[in-house]
Amino acid sequence: MFKKISKVVLITVFALGIISFSNIQVDASTNKVMWGKTELKQGQIGKVTILADTNLVKIGSNGSLNKVRTLKKGEEYRVYTYKGTNGGLYGLGASSYVQKGSQVKYETPSKSKLALLNKEVIGGLTPKAGMKLVYSPSFTENTQKEFTTNTSYDSVNDITKASLIYKGNPIDGFTYIELKDRLAFGVSHTDWILFDIAYPLIEGKQTKEYYTTGADSESFYNINVESTTSTVKVKAGTFQNVVVVCSKNGDTYYLAPGIGIIKLVDKNGTLKAELLSFK
Repeated sequence: MFKKISKVVLITVFALGIISFSNIQVDASTNKVMWGKTELKQGQIGKVTILADTNLVKIGSNGSLNKVRTLKKGEEYRVYTYKGTNGGLYGLGASSYVQKGSQVKYETPSKSKLALLNKEVIGGLTPKAGMKLVYSPSFTENTQKEFTTNTSYDSVNDITKASLIYKGNPIDGFTYIELKDRLAFGVSHTDWILFDIAYPLIEGKQTKEYYTTGADSESFYNINVESTTSTVKVKAGTFQNVVVVCSKNGDTYYLAPGIGIIKLVDKNGTLKAELLSFK
């Protein structure tokens, strides 16, 4: 089924641009994995948001709860442990707890948040809708070009599409295609795919780069994911948590969350694309 999606749906999307439009929201990342007001850390099982002033407590030698201080409405705290005693206690660290109840809201981190914490990327490498991205060089030409972005979602095939449109002409530009386990980038309205790689992308590990072997079949190379946490400076600015992937043909792609490609260098070290500005 996936090979059929790759050959029929994936190439059809590049060639024909068939998808109904709806905005997809993606937040750019920083070196810290932020979750609301707090930074997500290793060993954390969840967080509590204080809905009404409540007590931070410690457990006494006789099992009683002793107040340490008052936690204020609107504050958020990491949760590392849970005890079923005293109606339920969320452990906030340093042997301190807050009681389960209507005064607190407990949440667990999403899979995507946990993936970022483990230097693993499972999506979010396409640009947001309505952006203006200026490149020089601009992938296939040694010129400066400004692209506007449109995003869309195909619920039937679970495909996110983000198009880079040059001078308002949807035929002239590039397209990202993102599935839950795959990311591709190519020239719009053609079957020219510049890269087609598998999620998840894990720093220091290998991933698959797909290529077609016939009308209805494909194979793959194993390629290296050099980083998912790089800080990279280009003319548009400094980006954090950049994914660096080297393709089989030697091209190195630098992808920033919520932006897409910020730099492309070929096997000879020649700069083929660089982001000059974005807004």
